[in-house]
Amino acid sequence: MNHREERQFVINLNLAAEFPAAYDGDDDGFAWHDEFQARLKAKLIAAVFAALAEERRWKAIAAPRGRDPETGVDIDVSRIIA
Repeated sequence: MNHREERQFVINLNLAAEFPAAYDGDDDGFAWHDEFQARLKAKLIAAVFAALAEERRWKAIAAPRGRDPETGVDIDVSRIIA
């Protein structure tokens, strides 16, 4: 077996929406979160993969581990040492 070293790096986004005082709670059905899912999530994930792809000695692959894809994504990132 080859020697392997591991560390973890986490980017955690805490999403929120702020409404005016007159807002009566949950009236929009979390439309702001739907907008994040539809418009921003894929762009953020793509940006991470693009940044890693610029560095030839690093590889990244999506690594689903049973996490709900609406709440997060796992990515395995490896340094290629030749």
